[in-house]
Amino acid sequence: MEFRINLSAQLTRLFDYFKSLDETNAKMLEALGKLGIRNITLLANSTKLPITTVSFRLKKLRKEKVLVTSNPDLSKLGLAKAFLIATASLGRQETLLEVIRNTDYWTYIIRCYGKFDGYCAYFAFPASHMKELEKYMEEAKSLQAFTHSQFFWTTNSRVIPPNFSLYDFKKKEWTFRWEKWINNILTGSSSLPEVIKEPYDYPVLVDKKDLLIIKELQKDESIKLKKLAEIVGITPQSVSFRYHKHILGRNLIIDHAVDIYPFPPQIADLHVFIIDFKNERNLAKFANICEKSPFVVSYTKIIGRDSLIVNVYILKTEFPNLIKSLNCLFTDNFIRNFTYATLDPTSYRRQTISYEYFENGKWIYNSEQKIKKLREICQIH
Repeated sequence: MEFRINLSAQLTRLFDYFKSLDETNAKMLEALGKLGIRNITLLANSTKLPITTVSFRLKKLRKEKVLVTSNPDLSKLGLAKAFLIATASLGRQETLLEVIRNTDYWTYIIRCYGKFDGYCAYFAFPASHMKELEKYMEEAKSLQAFTHSQFFWTTNSRVIPPNFSLYDFKKKEWTFRWEKWINNILTGSSSLPEVIKEPYDYPVLVDKKDLLIIKELQKDESIKLKKLAEIVGITPQSVSFRYHKHILGRNLIIDHAVDIYPFPPQIADLHVFIIDFKNERNLAKFANICEKSPFVVSYTKIIGRDSLIVNVYILKTEFPNLIKSLNCLFTDNFIRNFTYATLDPTSYRRQTISYEYFENGKWIYNSEQKIKKLREICQIH
């Protein structure tokens, strides 16, 4: 199910909310990113706030339309995560967009500029058909849907919970300490975060009803059981059982995305970085510091490489300092290379897992049909 989101307007609205942020709400937002929105008792225990305060603050957050959404473990759904960044042939940006959408299993598409002038996309693709997607991308390139590109299979993404360690609540401003950031990376933990460990296999631990529940949680975790029951076509009691025994019991949710942004879009930019490290130990050190970096939105590991794909939302004035810091890490022989592209929030499209193509315990993908449609798209455009 596709959602066209005006992310730029959303960034502005949420920044307006951010201006009235206090330390109690900050605790709430951090906890929501770690625990989700459905268990008020758990949130109260984590924040050491009364349940009445947590309930009141949650209602206020909903009123401000702050969304919390689920980030599922794709590998346990029989889905492999992939990343594409590609430069469209001149005048063929719309062709590239349609080529991506034609795969059906995309989850995120956004226009990009810089070294890559085209589109950046993520996919949650049937693991049993991985070769077919690779064939599709090769065919798209031969049909000149795009010129140069990078395509990778990746691990699950880690979505970073809100972090206010660098925020001064009295002055209402952020303070970035780049030398300390570099030092923390070099001296940090080299234990690879569990979420970006490469999957050994891609078992299907769900049925269609489980997928329908997960799909709705990807849209809004605060959805009521009654509404979920209507969508899935079972009783609220059955939904509750499936949520606790199947979804939570099988650890099908990795983490929770809180759509709160600290900077207005007029003075900040979205970027995607591909960073190559000297070894896995260095990659792990960098990933662990991402957890404490308020400008990092998410990251994922490229399978078979010591490389991360990192999404960043940062003040324009601090972006040169980030580039300088990455160059320092290169000089220190910590990273081998990095490249980046700037993303356009006004072009953002999002889609849930493609549950509609799941039948009888299997994901459906007709490679010949998709290649045929691909050729038609490239011919028309």
